[in-house]
Amino acid sequence: MNEQLIDNAFIKKSNEYKQSTLSPLTDMADSGVVSRITPLSSINENKLNINHYNNNNDDDDDESITTENQSLSFNLTDISKPVLKYKKCEEYMQYSNCLITYLDHPSAIFIQIPEDGSAFQQMHQDMNRFYMDNLNAYSNISINFFEIGNFCVAYSSQYFEFFRARILNIDHRNKQCLIIYVDFGNSEWIHIKGIRPLHAEYTKLKIQSIPVTLSYILPKKDLKTGAINWNANTGKQCTRNLRRLLIKPDSEPFLFVSVTFLSKEIWWPLPFVDVKIDGQDLANILHNDGFARLTRNNKDLKMIYPNFGTHPSEKLIFGIQPSEQF
Repeated sequence: MNEQLIDNAFIKKSNEYKQSTLSPLTDMADSGVVSRITPLSSINENKLNINHYNNNNDDDDDESITTENQSLSFNLTDISKPVLKYKKCEEYMQYSNCLITYLDHPSAIFIQIPEDGSAFQQMHQDMNRFYMDNLNAYSNISINFFEIGNFCVAYSSQYFEFFRARILNIDHRNKQCLIIYVDFGNSEWIHIKGIRPLHAEYTKLKIQSIPVTLSYILPKKDLKTGAINWNANTGKQCTRNLRRLLIKPDSEPFLFVSVTFLSKEIWWPLPFVDVKIDGQDLANILHNDGFARLTRNNKDLKMIYPNFGTHPSEKLIFGIQPSEQF
């Protein structure tokens, strides 16, 4: 997709935009993810396979765009790169009607709990109305305005909507940013023309997705390689089946998901949880289906991933704060 097509998509959607309720985006959660592999602690970031846009002219990105409406309801001085806060949950608290929005593997699952559902839908509608009304504001912003770790708003060409996001990596040559949609957990590379500064008005609601680790479950030993991790063939098969089970297309009925938060461990970056799917324990489902194995001690996972959560990209993906270092 070239820059002109991006601009045309913005203009077309600006004219068509209507107020609507926010869909759970369960299909979005498992689509468009470009080379995000976790744990990243042993990954060479230079080897990431970037899905570049086909830009024919790299020199015209910062040129001014002529628009009929030059009046903007905010300017750059109003936006001082505000920070979104991450949601925390109480230990041994059970939440019903949860939504699984994305998962890297059973030890890194993103969930939404229902307590802020209505407020989140309203915020999302207001945010999209605001950015659509100011569609061309900063459409020619320089990629140098953003830094890795900045929060922003990113435009999804699949859903024709803006979503709150955070920048994980920057490709200055091709003027793209790898972003994570913070309220859902999925990632993709976005051209700079699809990224906007985050207005402070849309930081009042905390980030909705909570990254968690499924308790008492470990990857099985791969029969071919002998490796024991979620990136081995056996572990990947487990993740694929788990995605099919948990992340349903809009056309399929949602599962009843309840999540219980266990005690926070200082040696692991994410909270451990028990998950029940339609009343069945998820760890037992994976074990009984032969995709993973049960353990009595969650600390066994630390032996498999001793550096999990220490990589800079992991800290951004999971929202690990300096005070939470272990």
